[in-house]
Amino acid sequence: MNVLLHTHDHHNLWLVFLSYVIATISAYASIDLARRVKYSEKKARLAWLLSGAAVLGIGIWSMHFVAMLGYHFPNPVYYDQVLVILSVIVVIFGCFLGFSIVSRRTFTITRFVSSGTIMGLGIASMHYIGMEAIKPMIITYDKTLFAASIFIAVFASMAALWIGFFYPYSKHEMSRKLKIVFSLIMAIAITGMHFTGMSAAEYSTDPAAGASIPSHMIKTDLLVWIVAIVTFIIFIIFFFSITFERMWRKQEVVHDTILDSAEDGIVVTNKDGFILHANPAFYRLFNSTAAAKGLFLLEEFHPQLTKGAEYNKEFRITVGTRTIEVNKHTIQEDGINDSLWFLRDITEKIEAEQSIEFMAYHDPLTLLPNRHKLENGLDGWIKSGMEVACIYLDLDRLKFTNDTLGHEAGDTLLKYVSKRLQKLMQKNDLLARIGGDEFVILLVDDRARDAYEIAKSCVDEMNVPYSINGINVRVTVSAGICSYPKDAKTAEELLRYADLAMYASKRNGKNQVTMFNIAIKSQIVRAAQLEEALWTAVEQKQFSLVYQPKVGVASGKVEGVEALLRWKHPTLGNISPVEFIQIAEERGMIYEIGDWVLEKACSQWVQWKEEGMQPITVAVNISPLQFSKDDFLQKLKKAIEITGMDPHYLELELTESASMAFEDQAKGKFQEIRSMGVKISLDDFGTGYSSFKYLKELPIEVLKIDKSFVDHLIGNAGQEAIVRSMIQLGHNLNLQVLVEGVESKGQVDWLKKEGCDIIQGYFYSKPVQQAVIWDMLESVGQPE
Repeated sequence: MNVLLHTHDHHNLWLVFLSYVIATISAYASIDLARRVKYSEKKARLAWLLSGAAVLGIGIWSMHFVAMLGYHFPNPVYYDQVLVILSVIVVIFGCFLGFSIVSRRTFTITRFVSSGTIMGLGIASMHYIGMEAIKPMIITYDKTLFAASIFIAVFASMAALWIGFFYPYSKHEMSRKLKIVFSLIMAIAITGMHFTGMSAAEYSTDPAAGASIPSHMIKTDLLVWIVAIVTFIIFIIFFFSITFERMWRKQEVVHDTILDSAEDGIVVTNKDGFILHANPAFYRLFNSTAAAKGLFLLEEFHPQLTKGAEYNKEFRITVGTRTIEVNKHTIQEDGINDSLWFLRDITEKIEAEQSIEFMAYHDPLTLLPNRHKLENGLDGWIKSGMEVACIYLDLDRLKFTNDTLGHEAGDTLLKYVSKRLQKLMQKNDLLARIGGDEFVILLVDDRARDAYEIAKSCVDEMNVPYSINGINVRVTVSAGICSYPKDAKTAEELLRYADLAMYASKRNGKNQVTMFNIAIKSQIVRAAQLEEALWTAVEQKQFSLVYQPKVGVASGKVEGVEALLRWKHPTLGNISPVEFIQIAEERGMIYEIGDWVLEKACSQWVQWKEEGMQPITVAVNISPLQFSKDDFLQKLKKAIEITGMDPHYLELELTESASMAFEDQAKGKFQEIRSMGVKISLDDFGTGYSSFKYLKELPIEVLKIDKSFVDHLIGNAGQEAIVRSMIQLGHNLNLQVLVEGVESKGQVDWLKKEGCDIIQGYFYSKPVQQAVIWDMLESVGQPE
């Protein structure tokens, strides 16, 4: 056997180049076919695997024999038909196994290495089997180059598979640039291995070979035609691959533009949950990090995406702090069994819904539960058979605060009140604001049994002054309590009876707690009846005035009268002011009533004057709410002008609370009233603020000591000391001192001795009709 030559000196470079082109085109055409395995159903995977492996395998085989034909043997050669066919089968099988392993849905190092190794060994096996098919040659190999050729085949195959299957993790369609890179590297693997193997070979003529060509051998000319036809087919496949790719790309551009512009995440998966396509919004929902992790299964983004979809077509998942709404639609048409998923971030929607729900069930000012939430909670507790106590709270002076300091200050006061009440609440208590100045507390079980103590704590807490805009504001609260099932049988009754008990607290002097009982119910029915009747009385002017004389202690004469309001209802008869004045204030009727009283009293003074009566002072009570109105001074001027009364004989009686609660505002109004010539007296002195500073600064003329200080005056040293000090205080401030509610001669004598200026009370006269005043002037200073 003689060594003839080495291969590296006898290649046709054009055919070498052609072999590389064939390898590149085959790899390019095969990659799309093989990658489709990742996105196909089980039945279609085998077809795509065989197609991709066949195109690449045959291309590698063609490349090998083109390169072999480019080698110039000095003697004619032919090829073993069996080995040629075997070489094709081996390389296709190697590509098939490599693609099959690498196209699995999850990436692992083992799969990556094994797929590259198998494909590389398939290429090498095809090469060396093909080499063995050359006859009548005996080939020996350099061990080092032989090993190097196999290493090149395996390493380059791994590199190509990495780019083709693992680099573009999240992309269904591989970019053309990456395809070209894959094809070039795959071609390098094939041709590099081929020419390294060829370099390792040394050829010798087989001395046993005969001159004739065996029948199972393929002549070189025939092999040229076979390779040419196969190469032509590969070029056709490549051409169609490029053509269809361009058509597909155009559709994909439109398709991707639509999907990519969508605000919602959209993803298409096959029936196994493998991602076929996902738009950018989908990845943004998962903070875009998933795109860099090679995730192909939908469940790898979130386990509930597939688990939740097993039971629901619509469900929600949580990603971090965000809530994602998922809608799944099944696509079953023309053999397709895919799923279309829509994912929307509804965090803001949920927050908006929660905000709307919160607004629907909470008071916007105090953020406390409102009536709707209160009623829902109460219904639930009652249905559960729990013992429930309802504490109904109503602020006693909120309207006064609104009218004097403004509604902004009133709102601030409500916020302060709610915070104080919240401090008294425990975990299962429900505190709600159900109206302008109304709060309700619901207590259950053990706490319900302590309702009175809790209500008393609320009342006591409210007695501490509030500081609003630098002004100390005092507000009290009236509370009513009702229990279920002891007093009420339904939720509606519980709230209504607690409300009735609260109104009983107001009628009894406010700033206290009242437990519901049957008597309260009848009282409230009476109050409701009076309220309805009072509206009619205001419209029809069913009121009248009576007058109670004020007798000068020194002169013993009637020096003035106090105009007092009376109401005689057509069917209910005479109704005490104690009953209806509070209702009028609470329902806003006091303004119209007060204006009527002022004008009527002024008109009566003018009438007396026209009838020849010597002018006397007429005192009119002014409600704190009436006084706090911005237009009060205008109404006062109007009453004086319309009636023609001399303002020097008009005296306005204002309670101590109204005068001193907001001294800055009161002081300005007082000064303007005095500038008109109208007198001002401080009514019910000693029952309110009793600030000496305010008494000194406010322009008042008369200090009126309340009846409660003289009821038990005689024989009560303590009471005498208090009244004596009040009289002295008034005189020290240059004020006239009037004591009301005087009913006995002993009281009159004691007051005369202490220097009281004016006395008013039943000792001299009850309130009388205006016609009686004439007779009283004839018997000045005489008791009734």
